[in-house]
Order: sequence, then C-alpha cells, then structure tokens
Amino acid sequence: MRKNALVLNLPSSVWPFFLWPCLLAGLVLLGACSEEDDTPPPPPQTATGPVAPNTPQAPPGQVMVTVVANSTPAGATVVGGGRQLGTTPLQTQVPIPAPVAGQVQTFAFNFELAGYQPATINAAPVNNTITITAALAPATAPQEVATPDEDEDGDDEDDANEIRVAGRGGGAIFDRHTTRGAAVVGQSCTIDRLRVRLRGNHTFNRDLRITLTDPQGRTYTLQNSSTRNPFRTYTVRRAAGREARGQWNLAIADTLDQDSGRLTGWNMSLRCR
Repeated sequence: MRKNALVLNLPSSVWPFFLWPCLLAGLVLLGACSEEDDTPPPPPQTATGPVAPNTPQAPPGQVMVTVVANSTPAGATVVGGGRQLGTTPLQTQVPIPAPVAGQVQTFAFNFELAGYQPATINAAPVNNTITITAALAPATAPQEVATPDEDEDGDDEDDANEIRVAGRGGGAIFDRHTTRGAAVVGQSCTIDRLRVRLRGNHTFNRDLRITLTDPQGRTYTLQNSSTRNPFRTYTVRRAAGREARGQWNLAIADTLDQDSGRLTGWNMSLRCR
C-alpha cells in the first residue's frame, strides 16, 4: 500500500526564509572545504656560504706549506721531500719540519720530463708558500766520465779483449730512496779486472751509498757517504777471480734529506782470465 508523501506547497515568497538556516550551514561547510591549503610546502633550507675545505693536518712537530710549481715546458714530474708531488703546473700542500727561530729552511725539488735534462731547484717557504719554476733544457747525449778511480795504470780505455756490458735502469735519485740498475753478462768469464762507469749528477755527494752485487750475491761497496764525485769509473779489485756470467745489480741509496739527482747511464767492462 503506497504511503502518502508529505508535500509542502508553499508560496515562492516563503522559500528563502524557510531555507535560510540550511543555506547558511551549507555555505559554512563549503567554505571549510574551499579554504583547505593546497600550497606545496617550502623546500628545506640549505646552508649558504662557502664550505670549509678539507685541510690536511700536519704530523706532530711539522707544519703544512703550500707548494706552487711550474715548468717550461709544462708536464714535468716534481719530486720533493722524498715524495712525488705531481706534474706541472701544480699546487699542493706538504708537511715540513716546524721552523726554528733564526734558522732558514731550504728544500730541494727535482723536475723530470722525458726528452729534457732534469733540474733541481732549492727554495725556502715565504708566508707558508714555496713557489718554484724550472726552465728545462733539452736532453743531450750523455758523456763518458773520464775520471779514473782506483785504476792502477790510470788508463780508462777498454782493452781489445774486454767485454763491455751496458747497464739498464737508473733515473731519479731522491731522498730516502734507492735507485737501481741491472746488467747481464751472457758468457762465462773468470774476472781478471772489472771496471764500472757511472754517469749522472747529485746535489750532495755524501748522501749516496753505492753498491754492486754479483750474480752469486756478493756485494761490493763502490762509495759510502764520500765527498768525492760518485759519477766516475771504479775498478772493483775484489771481484777478481769471480765468475761474471749472470745478472749484476747496481744500487744507489740516497740516505739523507733535501738533495736529489739522477743516474743517466752506466756500464761494466770485464777482462777475463
């Protein structure tokens, strides 16, 4: 059975007043929804201004200095304080002993570039900065060192029946480092006389200890912290009677700081019995 619906048949003039409370409630709800803030949140704030650099710390008793190195031409390897600093142009920081009042500190830097003669520059820090520039000269053919040493007859020329063996290796000589070379004798020979010729340079001869080891492991000291020029000809008398065949090893140890140089070549001459 259909229920009768309640129908209000009101004059049109009555509607606004009758619906006024409902209309107000609807407007309030609509305003609440429309006033919702849909603005995106501001981005997180980041720190402004320069970031503190990661400055290396000096070991106890030392201070950090800046080294600025250049060369002509560029691209030279720079060695200083017994370590390789990089290639020119470069700027880096290195530790040095803390300065003592009244004493001037000077440090040696070695520049090397293929096809050019090595160069060594000594410099002192100014306002905690060492600035150095090297003008590298083109390499020239090495010259034989003609100064005889321990050679009884004073003759540095090889005999016709001597065996001459070229040494390999060499290169930079720098602080607390051993520069090595090797020479191989390919034939049997009981040594009657052995001479060793070294070519190169170094800024302080007393830094160097030079040894030669034969194929059987016996070591001969050629120079040990002497003031004499180490790049000369040595006659190794104690090698007489030894077998020459095999590999001979040369070692040049730089035992002190702040000086450097280079072994540019070496060879051995053997006269057999």
